[in-house]
Amino acid sequence: MPRYFFHFSDGKRQFTDNLGFELSGLAAARAHASKQVRELKAAMCEPHIQDLSGWSMSVADAKGTTVFAIGFDQRPVPEKA
Repeated sequence: MPRYFFHFSDGKRQFTDNLGFELSGLAAARAHASKQVRELKAAMCEPHIQDLSGWSMSVADAKGTTVFAIGFDQRPVPEKA
């Protein structure tokens, strides 16, 4: 099974997942990322963290290649040129 790594960023800092998860494929990785984003948003519902627009999660494969990224609004983040 492929291993995926779920990194997230607040737009300034990158929080790296060094362990990753073995999942059946890209669809499972997308589902896992969506769940992780929902859980992170719920954990960050502190009054001082009100603007999550800069937050995103990028998902990388075992080679370190980013396979997709989503914002905390659950929308795809466009690739940077």
